[in-house]
Amino acid sequence: MTSSGAASTPSASPADPAAEVRAAVTLAEKRYFDAYRAAGADPSDSALVTALRSLYTDQSVVGDNVRGRMAFFAQHGYVVRPDPASYYVIESITVNALPPTGRAVSVDCGWDTDPVIDGVHRAPDGREITVNNTPGGGRTRTTWLEQADGSWKIGDALVLDSWEGVNRCPARPGGS
Repeated sequence: MTSSGAASTPSASPADPAAEVRAAVTLAEKRYFDAYRAAGADPSDSALVTALRSLYTDQSVVGDNVRGRMAFFAQHGYVVRPDPASYYVIESITVNALPPTGRAVSVDCGWDTDPVIDGVHRAPDGREITVNNTPGGGRTRTTWLEQADGSWKIGDALVLDSWEGVNRCPARPGGS
């Protein structure tokens, strides 16, 4: 996933436990987005990568995959330059189970304009070397699982659709 920009946070009331779950998942999505961007901007920082991985359940294969992606970036000296045009939109959150063993599924659309650069080497003229500067987007279905401490973590994620060069996501939410 790729400024920040969750859809507006659903208001939760004690009378609506599903709204409380949707609000908690919305906040978890924002934490994930911020942690992913921080780790991508400095993938050799093990604390940032560990913080990112901690947002997944211990058994999450996609969590292991994201740690592997950051290791690949670090090994090659690649870094991601956060671009303010990147954003995501939560298109839906379906609550499948209420706390204390909550389960929810979100569908997000992300537009990623963050370039990947070589953070170690420079071009002969001294400029940064761009590794990938092709904007792209995707729609992802993420399964969120409530943990014993009340936090929400990613159990699984599946890319439903992806594309390059054109933004097919809904408009960026106002104020983000």
